[in-house]
Amino acid sequence: MAKKRPFYIVKQDKDIIIVDKPAGLLAVPIPNSNAKNLFDLVADHLAKHGVRVGVVHRIDRYTSGLMAFAKNERAYNDLVSKFRNHEPKRTYLAVVRGIVEQDEGVLEHHLKLIKDGFRNIVVDPDEEGATPARLSYKVKERFWENTLVEVQLDTGLKNQIRVQFEEIGHQLVGDQHYAPEEEGEPLINRQALHAWKLAFKHPRHGKEVQFEAKIPADIMRLIDKFRWKKEAHSD
Repeated sequence: MAKKRPFYIVKQDKDIIIVDKPAGLLAVPIPNSNAKNLFDLVADHLAKHGVRVGVVHRIDRYTSGLMAFAKNERAYNDLVSKFRNHEPKRTYLAVVRGIVEQDEGVLEHHLKLIKDGFRNIVVDPDEEGATPARLSYKVKERFWENTLVEVQLDTGLKNQIRVQFEEIGHQLVGDQHYAPEEEGEPLINRQALHAWKLAFKHPRHGKEVQFEAKIPADIMRLIDKFRWKKEAHSD
């Protein structure tokens, strides 16, 4: 019996491979660790076909969803440049605490990476190491005490969505790193964040390509439970 791959290939061609990363799997290797990571798994898979792979961006370990890899040097250089310039359209789904009142909005902060917990914090724009962070969001659904939002990343800093929503009082459900009180959340054991859609101009022909990752079961269970709770309170 063939061994099941621990990741799902959404699409691939001569130049790119788009993968749906499960939550809990590292995106790339980390120093002094033998923990499994998506880059090595994809590289091993493609090596069987004589193909070398390059990682062009990453998502958090406990975030699920789309990651793009390059299958040759030309595609790698093209995509790295695009992601560095924030050209790809990166759309996430997040479930946050509280009711987000505006139907849509823009969050702009300056973030700084600190060694304590290797995390980003919000700082004044003139502080040394401050980097601009910008995202836009739309409310997809309001529940009784929580909100499902669609988030468009305009920049791509570490933990950016988690940090910026926490800053405005809407921490992500299950995000124990930035909101320790979430450790007691029984419905999900990671931040409710999913890299849902990805679009960019293809490195070979220049036409826009779009990809989508199915919403994972743990986030769907969370949404269903919150819908049920809202309906129960509205009766």
